[in-house]
Amino acid sequence: MPINEELVIDVADRIRDILDDYPAGPAILREILQNTDDAGGRVQRFILDSRQHSVEGLLDPLLKECQGPAIIAYNDSSFKPQDWLAIRSISNSSKKGDERSTGKFGLGFCTCYHVTDYPHVLSGDKLLILDPHKNTESSSGCIAFSTRPSGTESDREKYPAHFKAFEGIQSPGSDILEGTTIRLPLRLPNSKSRINPTPMSVEAARDLFESFIK
Repeated sequence: MPINEELVIDVADRIRDILDDYPAGPAILREILQNTDDAGGRVQRFILDSRQHSVEGLLDPLLKECQGPAIIAYNDSSFKPQDWLAIRSISNSSKKGDERSTGKFGLGFCTCYHVTDYPHVLSGDKLLILDPHKNTESSSGCIAFSTRPSGTESDREKYPAHFKAFEGIQSPGSDILEGTTIRLPLRLPNSKSRINPTPMSVEAARDLFESFIK
């Protein structure tokens, strides 16, 4: 009897191919700005965070490379259910056919992978870490944490390091972020990334900001 088998796509390889059509440099920030416009946001802030954050309380030790310097983008529009779906749909765009949209969120977001392998998105009551290489234990490509307290130990209490990396953006006493923060931990030297092995230093990120301003 015939057996049905599923087609398989390597997400990391697919993202690498997409990046061929999306330039690096200040275009990364422009794509984020366009996504904010898509969502109806009125405020957009870009921050270069050069701090080293705690590695105590990580879901997986491999994620300690996410606790260093990062590009942070905050806007005042919160994610909707379709936005969470779009950010996980690598080959699609939730904005196709919408003439009011400036950018194409699903594809345009992939520009972030020029500088990172682990984009973080914090919005409302959810923190999502994308892991297209599926490096972390039992990962299917995305790791979702709830910011809300629970009857037992909450995600925020069990894995505090991931949330501490957003200090200064989300109030320590707040369970809900009004708006959306995208955090892009800079890719480290000697990266084994199949998407883009080129590291991103703080100095290179600063040059990116300066080019964007010009």
